[in-house]
Amino acid sequence: MKPVALGVIGCGVIGRHHLAAASQSPMIRVAAVADLIAEKGREMAEQYGIPKRYVEGADLLDDPEIEAVVLALPAVGRFPLAMKAFRRGIHVLTEKPVALHADEVRRMIAARGNLVAGCCSSRYRFLPSAAAVTQFIATGALGALRVIRARNISAAGAPPASPPPTWRLRRAENGGGILMNWGCYDLDYLLGVTGWTLKPQTAF
Repeated sequence: MKPVALGVIGCGVIGRHHLAAASQSPMIRVAAVADLIAEKGREMAEQYGIPKRYVEGADLLDDPEIEAVVLALPAVGRFPLAMKAFRRGIHVLTEKPVALHADEVRRMIAARGNLVAGCCSSRYRFLPSAAAVTQFIATGALGALRVIRARNISAAGAPPASPPPTWRLRRAENGGGILMNWGCYDLDYLLGVTGWTLKPQTAF
């Protein structure tokens, strides 16, 4: 199988994780990176032997070699780049939150066509424990489900070594608070283990 020519837009913390994983896959060839901070793009290109680097993500999407792209930049930039990628026939994997609001997500889904598109929102559903829960619920031993809850508790860890980037603290750039940034994991888990038979009615 010919490796997919991948571009990664955004070389920050999350983009680096994508680059590390992609560089180890025989099914992927990272062909280009892009970052508004040119030094970050250069650093990642040198570290992983990536032949092309861009500053603007839109310029990476104009590269005829690119077949798929990872959008690992702040949420404010994901919608226009995803729409351009779909117009150019490029598959898309986007970080979460997918966009700034639901209408942008609906437009992305409509524009996708036959292309493959996905979002990084399944952190827990593929754990062995989730498989066990899914199998148990499917037996019907609990009867008809009326209420399901998720509680996610994580250790605080060490204090950050540096302040968070400013975009993380601005709704207009990051698309919302904890429900947008973390709630997708909990919703994906709950809906997945119940066989996608339930539909959320209210979110607080």
